Amino acid sequence: MIVIYAEKASLAKAIAVALHAGNRIAHPKEPTIGHYEFTFNGEKAVLCHGVGHLCGLADRTAYGEQYRNWDLSIFPCIPDSYQVAVKDKTKTCFEYVKGFFEKADLIINATDPDREGELIFAYIYEAMHCTKKWKRVWIEDLTPQKIQYAFAHLKDSSEVISIQQAGRARSISDWLCGINLTIAATGKYCANPKDMFRIGRVQTPVLAMVVEREKKIKGHIKTPFWRLLAEFQNDNGSFTAEYEKGIFDNEQQAKSLLSKCVDNGTVTAKTVKKRTVGQPVLFNATQLQATAGKKLGWDLDKTVKVMQDLYEHKFMSYPRTSSEHLTVAMQSEVTTTLRKLFLLPEYSQYALPENEWQAYSKRHFDDSKVDSHPAIIPTMNVPKSLSEIPSEDERHLYDLIVKSLIRIVYPKAEIEDTTVLLDVNGNTFKATGSVITSNGWYAVDALPDKRATLPPVSEGESYQGKYELKQGFTEPPKPYTEPDLITAMETAGKHLEDEQARALMKAENKGLGTAATRATIINSLFARDYLTKKGKSIVPTEKGIFLIDNLPVLDLKSAELTGQWEKRLHEISVGNDEYSNFVTAMEQTVKNWYADIASSSAEIYATKDQQLFCPFCGARVIKGKFGYFCSAKKDKECPFSVSQEICGKKITDSQAIRLIEKGKTTLIKGFKKKGSDKAFDAYLIIDKNQRKIKFEFPKKKS
Repeated sequence: MIVIYAEKASLAKAIAVALHAGNRIAHPKEPTIGHYEFTFNGEKAVLCHGVGHLCGLADRTAYGEQYRNWDLSIFPCIPDSYQVAVKDKTKTCFEYVKGFFEKADLIINATDPDREGELIFAYIYEAMHCTKKWKRVWIEDLTPQKIQYAFAHLKDSSEVISIQQAGRARSISDWLCGINLTIAATGKYCANPKDMFRIGRVQTPVLAMVVEREKKIKGHIKTPFWRLLAEFQNDNGSFTAEYEKGIFDNEQQAKSLLSKCVDNGTVTAKTVKKRTVGQPVLFNATQLQATAGKKLGWDLDKTVKVMQDLYEHKFMSYPRTSSEHLTVAMQSEVTTTLRKLFLLPEYSQYALPENEWQAYSKRHFDDSKVDSHPAIIPTMNVPKSLSEIPSEDERHLYDLIVKSLIRIVYPKAEIEDTTVLLDVNGNTFKATGSVITSNGWYAVDALPDKRATLPPVSEGESYQGKYELKQGFTEPPKPYTEPDLITAMETAGKHLEDEQARALMKAENKGLGTAATRATIINSLFARDYLTKKGKSIVPTEKGIFLIDNLPVLDLKSAELTGQWEKRLHEISVGNDEYSNFVTAMEQTVKNWYADIASSSAEIYATKDQQLFCPFCGARVIKGKFGYFCSAKKDKECPFSVSQEICGKKITDSQAIRLIEKGKTTLIKGFKKKGSDKAFDAYLIIDKNQRKIKFEFPKKKS
């Protein structure tokens, strides 16, 4: 029997339709679980599915009870071998799928075709102690044609084992960092364990990028500067020019030059340069998310959801790709897709006769630049009208993708840049202007903002000039927005607007995270109260700033280093690096980092509403395992503390905090003297003169 395993119900349904697998048979007690029974290539087949990650790396306690408590002297936890465990919430599904795997002669892995999909299957296969032969189906989009093609061209398991190893290496490295460094940071810096400082291999350097940007903004000193401008005019028209040598940081110097500019300006030189602007590359996941944020105003959560919806409705190719190019073999598919798109009412205005199409080139079709999946494009499943696409949001996203593909058959845009130099009493002013002489691909709803133009100008012409100084002030860098941050992650924190520079960085695979994980990483920083939003700007919280300021490990905050790790993971996935070498290096690195954090001497973090100060000496009061105590206990030998238990009565956090802040608790009932069963009620009060905590008994009623 052949068993096909898909990681979720929607993927299984698309495969079932393409392979004519009939109706789904639901689990008798759990309808979200099910399977299909049919004949595949003349053999009995079952198509079953999971619910995402059924298994994961085991919890630290699987390696010994000593790891249950967060004792800094016991950690770090570095297992000799890494165990896989079934998740509690997915045990029913796991057992259901296991029943089919045990009966299989051949298993076909049909999880999402990426590193994480390989990991999902690998962990299930391992947890079941399965030894059955398996193959891989690599599905590029969910149209029946592509699914059928993929099943007709199955990959042997050996062809994807390196991708699986990269997934395992990523999972282990994140586990090592997440478990050990989170325990070290939380135990070292937290007055309240509920505040938990979660550390992540990728999320921490991303947080550091945002904190660094915020510090530059707040630390910016507003500095004045002056620009010398001229408004020139004659019968041909008018235009603005600026003093050629740029801005002045000295007002007197600027005013001195202004006083010399009294005569007309004479054109001394005019240059015209023609240039072309090539069509943009196609979308990968990160750039589509960034573009949707800028053009549609969507946040990452919404964009990721709509991308997945459009993919599952078979209108878009695989959504979690890092590539911006297509393979040469896809040229006929693109031609078919474009022909269909040009028949749609919404895109017929952009239709070009095929004999006018620009020839396909390496600008968009380059096998060497395609990673596991090609760029995002519309599938050949083109609707007859956009109204066939289920939601308005999906139609908006589809429009972005369609136009990115249409542009590749349009010619380059042509532009003329004109530079004019004018002499005014021996001082040179410069004016520039640009004219689009041929729209080219700009015609596909992409004309740039209005550009400065110049009237007809000839050398030797004289222009009447009006001269003025304009004061300006230096500006701090702008806060990150979600589109900015996700693009910065793609280039390992480097702000690269130039497409060629960005492409070079991406080609080296040194980004933070992957196209599939970047949105999730940013969202986790929001969920963990490290980042927040002010309008569309992303800013770090007090907690996020504290963590980056106090973490003693600079490498852990380095976008460059994390980018190097991601490059190594990529090299593992293509067979150029060893999984075991990477894991061994990460284990040693985590040991070193853990020691640095555990031995550091940083102040204890507390939010403003948790900041407690010693009533005896004024130092910070912190919460430990056995109650509250003065942080100056060692330095100043301050005796102040509030024990977790006093005279057999447990003191609650609210009672201890009230005592520290107000000097007296509310009435506490149930104290008992040592060796006595008789209970008594009392207030706890602070006696600053005797530097101790005392009982105050309620007054007896007369």
